[in-house]
Amino acid sequence: MKFFLMALLELTLPLCAVADVTGNWSGSFEFTQDGEAHTETAYLILKQEGAAVTGSGGPSEENQMAIRNGKVDGSKLTFEIALDENRVMSFVFQFRRGQPHGQRQRT
Repeated sequence: MKFFLMALLELTLPLCAVADVTGNWSGSFEFTQDGEAHTETAYLILKQEGAAVTGSGGPSEENQMAIRNGKVDGSKLTFEIALDENRVMSFVFQFRRGQPHGQRQRT
């Protein structure tokens, strides 16, 4: 059974251009699960080479998981984080006015 969780993710580190997402990013995201609203923190460590993006993400700098399938396509950044063998979080960010706005989906 697939469990979909959509969330708005607002990162606090401004980005002037999508040309390179390399760096440390921190922020929070809000989501609804079982009818209840939740807010959690996020910390990403990204490295971009061409269109490929590698790195890690998690709730803090100390608690990180490897990202996979990371890429930048125009103003869009996408990647996945495997929580375990059966659960994967997919992230999609669109950059508007130099700020990333996105969604998280959990399957």
